[in-house]
Amino acid sequence: MNIKALTLIIFSLTSTNILAANHMMIIGGGGEPACVEGATSGKNARPNCEKTIFDAPMQNLGANLKNGNWNYQVAYNGGHAQSEQILRTDFPNPTKTNSAFTPDRYNQMIADYTAKILAGEIKSGDHLVIIINTHGAEETPDSKTHLIAASGGAMTNFNTGKGSTLVNLDALAGLTKLASDMGINMGVVDLSCHSGKTMSLKKLAPNACIVTSTGPKHYGFSGPSTFGASLLKNFKAGETLESAFLKARINDRDPAYPMISTDENEQIVAEIYSKITPYLYYYDPEADKLTKFMNENSSDMIMCKREHDFKKLFSSINQLQAAANGKKTGFNGEELKRLLTSYKATQDQILQEANRLGAGLTTKKEIIVKKIGPYKTNVKNPPTEFKLELSWETILSSKPDEIIANISKMLNQTKDPYEKASTLAAIEAWKEVKIKKQQMVSTYPEILTAKATIESMTKQIGNNFDTAAKIAIQEKKFYDELYKEKQSLNFNDPCRKITF
Repeated sequence: MNIKALTLIIFSLTSTNILAANHMMIIGGGGEPACVEGATSGKNARPNCEKTIFDAPMQNLGANLKNGNWNYQVAYNGGHAQSEQILRTDFPNPTKTNSAFTPDRYNQMIADYTAKILAGEIKSGDHLVIIINTHGAEETPDSKTHLIAASGGAMTNFNTGKGSTLVNLDALAGLTKLASDMGINMGVVDLSCHSGKTMSLKKLAPNACIVTSTGPKHYGFSGPSTFGASLLKNFKAGETLESAFLKARINDRDPAYPMISTDENEQIVAEIYSKITPYLYYYDPEADKLTKFMNENSSDMIMCKREHDFKKLFSSINQLQAAANGKKTGFNGEELKRLLTSYKATQDQILQEANRLGAGLTTKKEIIVKKIGPYKTNVKNPPTEFKLELSWETILSSKPDEIIANISKMLNQTKDPYEKASTLAAIEAWKEVKIKKQQMVSTYPEILTAKATIESMTKQIGNNFDTAAKIAIQEKKFYDELYKEKQSLNFNDPCRKITF
C-alpha cells in the first residue's frame, strides 16, 4: 500500500471520529485502605493515605479528556480526599455527577449506558470506552471474567480480593455485546490485576476492543510510571487504542503481561504466553505467585511439559532473531535467553525437590463411588450411588476415623431403610478414603509437610521482583518485534477503529 493511500485512510478514520459521538464510562480506585484519624503521624503513619495508587493514571486521563470531545461519567474511589479532589479538578464536566465507586453506582452506570444505546442516544459509529482502574482478584470458577474492588473495604489478599467490596465484570457482558452488535466502536480497558481474564468478553462481542494491563495469572501495577498511566497518557488526538497500547507496552518495566484483542496479540499469546508465564512470577511476602506455582507444577507430567515449552520458547526467540537478519531492533534475544535460563535453573532446584516430596500431586483428584442399597423406600427415583470427589490435599488433611464415627452415630439414629443404606455407603466411602490416605503417606513419606517445605525453600530465594522485571523488560521488546512482524493493515479491527 502506498503512503498516499494510507494517509487517505487514516484521514478518513480521523474524520469519522470527529463526526462520531464519544462516550466514556470510568470506574476505579476501590480496595484501598481508609485514611483513619491519626494516620498521617505517629508509629503507624501512612502520610499518603489521602491518595490511592490509582490516582496518577486518572490524572493523565483527565488531562486528555479536557482536550478532547468526550462525554463521560466517573465513579471513582470514595473516602480519600486527594483522590476525590482529582474528580473535581480533572473531570469537571461529567454528564452525571461524579460519585464514589460503589456496587450500586456500578450497576446504575451499566443500566444507563444500556438505556442510551437502546434509545438511540449512542448509535452505530459512535465510540463507547469503559475504563477500569482498580484492584482486581483472580478468576473464580463461576465467573467468565473476574472480580474487581469497589469502595467499601481495603483489599488484604491480592489474589482472592479478600477484605474489599467486590463487583463482577461479568455484569459488563450484556452492555459490551449490545454495543458490539449495534455497530458501536466499543472498548473495554481493564487496568486491574489478573485483568487478562477480561479478554473473554471478546467471545461475546467480536466487534469490541479489549485491553488489559496484564494476563489472567499475573498482577498488574499502578503508579506514575506503569503501563496503565502510560496508556491513558497516550489517549491523545490521532492515536488509536491499538497505537496507544503498543506505545505503553514497549515502555512498561513491570513483570506483567499487557494484552489487546487484536489478531496479532491472539497469535502471540497462543505462541508465547503460557510458556513465559512462570518466569514473570516472583517471590514477595505480600504478593506472592511463585510459591503456589512451585507447589502445583512439580509432577512428572508437568515437568516434562515445562521442558518442552522452554524449548519452544527458545525456538520462537531464535526464529525472530533470524527474521531480523541483521536489522537494527531494540530486541536482544541472547539477553532474554540468558535471563530465562538463569531463572529457570533457580526454579528447577525447587521444583525437583517438590517433585520428590510429592507436592505437585496434592491437586490430583480422587473419585470414590459406593452403591446405595439394597433398600425399600417410597421415595421416587432416589440416588443409587454415594459419591466423593476429593483432592489429595483434602484427603491428606482429613480425619477419616472421626468422620466415620460421626456418620455411624447418624446410622444408629435413623430408621428409614433408604437413609440407612445411604449412610452405610458413606461409611464405606470414607473407609476407602482412609486407605488411600495411608497409601499416599506410605508412598510419599514427606508429603504431609511438602507444602511447608516448598514455601520455606521459595522464601530462601528472597524478594526476586528484579529478576522477573528484567525478564519482563526483554519480553516487552520480544512482543513488540513479534507484533510488528505479524501486523496487518486491517483497518476494520475494532482496536484500530477507536481513535482519540
